Amino acid sequence: MDDAAGDPGHHHSGVAGHLTDAAGQRRYRAFISYSHKDTPTVAWLHRAIETYPIPRKLIGSPTPLGPVPRRLTPIFRDRDELHASGNLGAELHAALTDALFLIVICSTVSAHSRWVGEEILAFKRVHGDDRVLALIVDGEPYDSDRPGGADLECFPAALRYRLGPDGGLSDIPAEPIAADLRRGKDGRRLAKLKLIAGLSGLRLDDLVQREAQRRAQRMTIIAGASFAGMVMAGGLALYANAQRIEAERQRMIAERETATARAASDYLIGTYKLINPATENPRSISALTLLGRGADRARVELSGQPAIHARLLQALGEAYNNLGLSKDFTAVAEQSMPAIRRAGPEGAEALLQLSSAYLIEDRSDDALKTVGLAETALGSGSGVDPFLSGEVAAQRAFVLYNRSELKRGLVAADKALANYRRVPNPPLESIAKVLSRKGLLLSDDGQFEAAESSLREALAVYRSVLGDKTLKVGQAWYALALNEQAAGNLAVADRSIRQALAIDRAVLDDSNRLLADAISAQGQIYQSEHKFDAAAATLNEAIRVYRRAFGRPNSQIGITLVYLALAESDRGHLDLALADLDEAKHNYDVGYGKLHPNHGDLLVNRATILAKYGRRGKALADCAAGIRILNQTLGADSGFTKSSAQTCAKL
Repeated sequence: MDDAAGDPGHHHSGVAGHLTDAAGQRRYRAFISYSHKDTPTVAWLHRAIETYPIPRKLIGSPTPLGPVPRRLTPIFRDRDELHASGNLGAELHAALTDALFLIVICSTVSAHSRWVGEEILAFKRVHGDDRVLALIVDGEPYDSDRPGGADLECFPAALRYRLGPDGGLSDIPAEPIAADLRRGKDGRRLAKLKLIAGLSGLRLDDLVQREAQRRAQRMTIIAGASFAGMVMAGGLALYANAQRIEAERQRMIAERETATARAASDYLIGTYKLINPATENPRSISALTLLGRGADRARVELSGQPAIHARLLQALGEAYNNLGLSKDFTAVAEQSMPAIRRAGPEGAEALLQLSSAYLIEDRSDDALKTVGLAETALGSGSGVDPFLSGEVAAQRAFVLYNRSELKRGLVAADKALANYRRVPNPPLESIAKVLSRKGLLLSDDGQFEAAESSLREALAVYRSVLGDKTLKVGQAWYALALNEQAAGNLAVADRSIRQALAIDRAVLDDSNRLLADAISAQGQIYQSEHKFDAAAATLNEAIRVYRRAFGRPNSQIGITLVYLALAESDRGHLDLALADLDEAKHNYDVGYGKLHPNHGDLLVNRATILAKYGRRGKALADCAAGIRILNQTLGADSGFTKSSAQTCAKL
């Protein structure tokens, strides 16, 4: 509706009718709130949603919203003029109350629309924050958090923040699920499917796969009709022979897959049979016990079936690494290397898990070498699986990120994305993972805006596929916090790390390195905000978790000790600060096993602390030594080397 009182061009969208949700209340499926400028988009969206045929196999599937309907109708569409009063009309209030979801069309105009904001608030006060979906048309989400960015903001304030207990807006970010129509983003097809996933309660991946199957079926019908004509023209004998060959090929594939499945099944059942109730209490058997026994059995009993052995090792590796037991997996995998090598392409994923384990253990040279082995195992040429090629490139990007080889890492990340996009059904989680890694690489290279774009895209994909409360979503928030802190946007960084920790503390125990990463980041943000007591307490907590996780010196402990030293120096504790730096160097020496850029960074930080306490001569000497290390490891042209040199120049 147009708002004659100063918001020209605001409309709502929908049609009449009701439906019943899981709670038994009669509702519209959605209420669309938008500005008049975006009417063409709304017309397309309304038609796309109401005419979308839910895949037959998914109709009736149970979801938190109730059984999946055949159609997502009706969508509220009201084209009457909204009176220029200070309140929403009774009819619109009723429609908002009776809507299961609110879809906000987000643009630079709707972000400043009084009525869009009022509708969001009215909906949230009835239904809460979690049933608000967004479709981005132009502008930038959260750009108003940046100085001078208000004109490009596309999220209304009522969309950006959650409601407080009093029904007003709080300062807690809402982060709604958003589809994105901007150039280079989702495109119409994926944006539509994201919104349909939200409205139906179905997984986005299920809808994407069904869409791909529909297209494949259509192409099969077309191709089949064309082929039938050719067969009719050329004789049925050729067709019959082709069918016989294909049937034989399918039979051989089925037999091979059946044998593989049977071997894997026998292996798993046999592993559980290793539990002897006569000698041990089954209730005391841990997942770690089963992993260890399973790994031993795989090495002995599957030595003659390297492909199956490699697949099981890949699964075992993922379990070990997620449990923070990377050292255990490296021992298992190294013993099984002959079988992994014999497995050929089937061994690539096990090698990638081993590379991840090496990286956790600060063995970056071994991690990079193992990525090369995985690449060799896959081979080259047009027949190589693009998904696995993408996985190899993504792991290479992450290893190079940890080695501070930023330019090479960015090349690997782009290669991974290019390979993933060659897959018929693009793997959304894998795309999100590499987008996150690319964002961290860009951030370390000082490209903060490009980094934020990549990291927010990763977060949006993870949330659309996995929901809001999973570990990968927590890690995406953590990466955003690191970038915002590096860019100096501390308030935004603080909100992001709180989001990360809310998830991590719920799903991780207090000996997991990923939890320690997030706690350490929060301490670093406190330090940047000059909350020195809070920073010291938080960083000490992170160090305790790291020590439980690693059980020995590690570079991550060293990094956190450097930040703790800065906090202690700001609290007036010079002796504690210098002791923390000495311990950090020991962790770097043991963890890296060679000279690393962080050795140079440590000396520059030591210099700033010494200078603060008047020890100028020693400070200048440490700064010079630190810059020499950075020149040697990163190069004089590195953005980090240059910023560190500027720090030393100020001394």
